[in-house]
Amino acid sequence: MAPFDWGLFLAHLGLAASPAMNAAFESLEFITTYPSTAELPEAVGHELCISQAPGHDHFWRDVLDRYLLRFPLFPRVLSNTKHNAGPQHQCSLYLLLEPDSQPRQVFLRLQFLSVNGNWNQAARFVVAINALRFTRDLSNHLQNFELMGIRNGMLLMCAPHVNRTFAMFSRAIGQLDYAMTVEDLPPLVERYSDRHLEGVTVGVTNRFEFPLLMIDGQRIGGMYYKFLMLFARKYRCQVAFQVQPVHLVLTLNNRESLAKPLAIGSFTGDCVIVPERAKDGLLYFLLSPFSASVWCICGVLILVAVLLNWKYARCFPNNILLTVLFGDQQEGEDSAYPRLEDRVIFVGVVMLFFLSESYLAKLLSTFIASLNEPHLKTLADLAHSDIPLSVTNFDQIESYEQLHHNLEIVEEDEHAEHMRRGSHAFMVECGNAELMVHSKAFRQSNGFEVPHYALQEFTGWRMNGFALSKYAPIATQMVELTGLVAQAGLWVHWKNHYLRQLNNMRHHMFTSRETLHLEDLLSLQYLLFGGYALAVVAFVAELAVHYIPKSNSVRWIGRNIIAK
Repeated sequence: MAPFDWGLFLAHLGLAASPAMNAAFESLEFITTYPSTAELPEAVGHELCISQAPGHDHFWRDVLDRYLLRFPLFPRVLSNTKHNAGPQHQCSLYLLLEPDSQPRQVFLRLQFLSVNGNWNQAARFVVAINALRFTRDLSNHLQNFELMGIRNGMLLMCAPHVNRTFAMFSRAIGQLDYAMTVEDLPPLVERYSDRHLEGVTVGVTNRFEFPLLMIDGQRIGGMYYKFLMLFARKYRCQVAFQVQPVHLVLTLNNRESLAKPLAIGSFTGDCVIVPERAKDGLLYFLLSPFSASVWCICGVLILVAVLLNWKYARCFPNNILLTVLFGDQQEGEDSAYPRLEDRVIFVGVVMLFFLSESYLAKLLSTFIASLNEPHLKTLADLAHSDIPLSVTNFDQIESYEQLHHNLEIVEEDEHAEHMRRGSHAFMVECGNAELMVHSKAFRQSNGFEVPHYALQEFTGWRMNGFALSKYAPIATQMVELTGLVAQAGLWVHWKNHYLRQLNNMRHHMFTSRETLHLEDLLSLQYLLFGGYALAVVAFVAELAVHYIPKSNSVRWIGRNIIAK
């Protein structure tokens, strides 16, 4: 038979202090003063936030009275109502008295408190309950801390049938540590203190955006990657780039109320990428060096030369046009041109020299610079062109009505096919646009069949940053490190590092473009091949004429054909 417990008997009669009450009070006293006394000057600016469920529980009311008498100088606030007006001090300790509440009710209470301006996820949380009938309810109470991202949570459970109070901790389902006396509490508090994030895997969305995050197979780089690796080393956690679950979304989302935005101090937008379009045919290249007015002037000069030979044959006995193009047309050595004709031919030769040199220089520059049409510069230019714009979401372009007439809203697969074939313009982040335009390796790895360029005018204007889940266990540490990195200037340093790499790609592309390669002169080679082909045809025709029967032969005199 168990020995009679006189202390418990006297406690029931009210003649002695209850061991359960003493254990609850001493546990709260230890949590308040750990790791230092809360009433020291450095505690100024923090508050004790108390939330008490409706009802009258004498045990926890007495514990709360003793606790408040023990710390009379500790700033305190009752948190049963919202406090959204004006700046408030953060809570350093939450005391939730929920004697008979179900786990779901406690969870809703925590959500209610998180709306207040003084919500502090990194504070210590103590939830006081009475003994539970089912073990699963105990597990659900402890899981509330994990769901709310609370790393410093303790469950105080009073067991009146044994006159004991248990301080319980848990970080995983099926794991439970508890202490019945304050002497057993320090090692547990030390073990579950949120000094580091051991065992926590930070889920991050897998999103490619230069220079923020670049993922290429097994290679990962970018500003966010450097930041997350620094975060993992500092707080001893792991980082995983995955679809779900995630704690960090690498974009700012103002519409999500459960996300905490963290800006990094730079801006970006969406750029419109337009595919290069080849110029129209070989005839276009031959006519492109001169404008229509210059070609008209050349035609007028040719017509004038023909009219002079036709109307004034006595003054201009020689063919002016042939003389200017092919040189002297006189057969005798002592023959001379008339003075007027000689001057006209001299002027014609000088004009031919300037026109031919200008034509060749402009033609070569056209082939060297680009074989494509001139680039569009603004959204208005794109709107007036016949290039369709492919998007997957109308929200991307809703505010730009001028682009709606050539807009195509398609599925993801069809949009990717349009990007690869270069049949449509499309929108991407401006960082990715720069990389796509200037990196040949990036275009080849993504299967782009034609080169692209970006419009100088971009759409949208937003800050770079990421959105952190409000109830993520890493929220406090992430905010802290983001501020430290910004103060140290590391965001700017990392960005300049990747921009230098992009500038090197751009410089290499321009340098290689200044050197002519065989493929750059391909169209000129086609033109040269056509000229040689005509020469061969003329040569064969001349041989054929030479060997036909004499009765049908022809005699060549100079440049005129006289049939016999």
